Parts: sequence; structure tokens; C-alpha cells
Amino acid sequence: MENITEIVCPNCGEKLPGDSVFCAKCGTRLNEDGQQEVQGVEQAAKPTGFFAKYKKIIGIAAAAVIIVLIVLFAVNTVQRTNLKKELLRDWCKVEGEKDSYILCVLDFSEKEVEYRLETGYAWMDTSLATYDYKVISGNKIKVLRYGDDWETFSIEFNDEKTIMITTPALTSTDAREVWVNLD
Repeated sequence: MENITEIVCPNCGEKLPGDSVFCAKCGTRLNEDGQQEVQGVEQAAKPTGFFAKYKKIIGIAAAAVIIVLIVLFAVNTVQRTNLKKELLRDWCKVEGEKDSYILCVLDFSEKEVEYRLETGYAWMDTSLATYDYKVISGNKIKVLRYGDDWETFSIEFNDEKTIMITTPALTSTDAREVWVNLD
């Protein structure tokens, strides 16, 4: 007796002789391996596994994470820009006793902050320090005051943006400082 190989139609499950080109029951065209052909292209078995099964969900989740990161980056950038804009004003406070008052000034530029004293006499006015600074978030700056260590300071404003509170103090050892903008 001859050894005849059989194949199974992938479309309807009919058992067919191994040399069949079409399924006798449903008419599906088969290739040499007995697999279904779709418009001349072999239909591959669908991939299995976690990533193949959830490919669409993983893609949507990855896109959502990327969108959230972009939004957070944009919000942080806007907040940093707004803080920088508010800092670029002359901030001052008055210190002294009785009739000898000194005006302390914090003058922010793009990358530096100058701390100076103004007495009313130009020849006595003096700059005490100039520090590099950078805005790192919507309410925090880093200042390079001593050596190579950047110190972090929190900045708060009142609603009118006329009072600025730095925590800790930028020009002393106090826990915080209050600065006023008179513009």
C-alpha cells in the first residue's frame, strides 16, 4: 500500500490528499505546504505571546506616557519662564536703625544676581556679592554662592507679585528673607 500524506485545510479542517491545490470542501487555495494562500501570499500563523497579544494596548500606553511627559515638560518650562520674568526686577529691603537706613537690593539679570547696598550717597554704595543662579522649577532657584556647591532656594510671591520671600535667606543666615518690589 502506498504511503499517502494527508493535509488539513486551514480554513474548514477537511482532510485532503497531500498534493491538493484546492480544498475539495470549501475551495480554499492551498500552497505546497498545505497552508492557505491569500491572494498569492502565504498566511502566517498569528504571533503569540504577551507583546504580540497586547501590542495595541502597549502602543497606546506608551503614547499616553509620552504625551504626559511632554505636557509636564511644557508646564515646567512655562513655570520656570514665569519665575525668571518675576525675578528680573529690582527687589529691595530696608535695614538700619533710627535715622541711618540702608537699602539692600537684589538685582537679578539673566544668569547672575547681585546683592548690593545703597545708602543715598553714591560714593558709599557698594556691591557685596554677585552669584550665578538658575531657575530649576516654577518656585525654586539654585544659587552658586560659595565654591562649587549649588544651593536650592524656594521663592514665594504674594498675589500682586510685589513681595518675594526666599527660603532660606539668600543674603543672611536667617530661615527666610522678605524682599519688596516698588515698581
